[in-house]
Amino acid sequence: MNANSQRGVALLTILLLVVSITVVAGAMLASQKIAIRRSGLLFDQNQLLQDINAGQQLAVTLIRADAKLNDTDSMQDIWAQPIPPYTIGGHSIGIELRDEGSRFNINNLYHNGAVDTAALAVFQRLLTQLNLEPDIAIALLDYQDTDSEVYQDGGDESVVYAQQSNRGADNALPNQALVSIDQLEQVKGVNAEALAALRPYITAVPYYLPININTASPVLLAALVDGATSQQMQSIVELRAKQAFGSIDDVWQLPILSSVKEEQRKALTPLLAVDSQAFMGLITASDNADNGQVRQRFATVVISKTAANAEIGNSTTNSNKNSNDANNTDSNAKDSQNNDNKKPKEVRVVTQRLWAFRPSF
Repeated sequence: MNANSQRGVALLTILLLVVSITVVAGAMLASQKIAIRRSGLLFDQNQLLQDINAGQQLAVTLIRADAKLNDTDSMQDIWAQPIPPYTIGGHSIGIELRDEGSRFNINNLYHNGAVDTAALAVFQRLLTQLNLEPDIAIALLDYQDTDSEVYQDGGDESVVYAQQSNRGADNALPNQALVSIDQLEQVKGVNAEALAALRPYITAVPYYLPININTASPVLLAALVDGATSQQMQSIVELRAKQAFGSIDDVWQLPILSSVKEEQRKALTPLLAVDSQAFMGLITASDNADNGQVRQRFATVVISKTAANAEIGNSTTNSNKNSNDANNTDSNAKDSQNNDNKKPKEVRVVTQRLWAFRPSF
């Protein structure tokens, strides 16, 4: 091999090495950019999650501060007012709060191992108000109670509900409390349209939750009394807008409720309150990215406000097992409510659910 050939081979080898080094360096640079980008995204996501946790604590602090100001919860309270977003650097935290006591808790139908007949009657009247079948209440009760028989009518639940089109092949009912109102679509008689009609008036809090008379809608208030209409209950809304009701006894003194019989009052009293034991918060965490696009994460949280040392998940009142217990139930309910109002309130987050998009609120 002559000198020219040797120089050619050497030059070719050098070129191959340069190309190889360039390819490897390019791959390493691309990999490094991806790693940096991934780290940046993870950092941003972690920051948004920290912002959500900060928003939760702000919401808890707000409700806790309001609880020290008065023993009632109404739309005049500070938690009910628009809350301006908190800005920290390039991040912002938005908080929206609503009183879950303003809605009917579908988990009130069955608690402490027994059917709450007063709550069942209220829910049936609510369904009627919304032009829905009242039998949905029975199907929902069977969904929750621990036995395998249809309420009152008897019969095996798996057989009776076997033709339920919105359930899967397994016809056995869960026999447990609902975690979300979206689960109602698994209940016989509830389709998307029925759920949409019910959604503004119901909640699924994991413990017994009385209806707050100071925030409940006229539709829900009308469901408390046989034959009442939402138009008639508008007078209660107008009165509480001027001054919140301080006790359930004040409500029974209203002319619109004067026709309610004493027995029904005693049955309903444990289901009513002038404050709330649960709030729903929507936390929005936003990050203004360098490219101008806003990244957001959302979370819904259930915040409990109960008497200190109260057990979440257990009702503080009797479930009206039979009419013979009505007097004791009413007395116990009033004593329990009075004692709870005197105790300091414990406010804390019970559940949290993260969302990639803004949920309906």
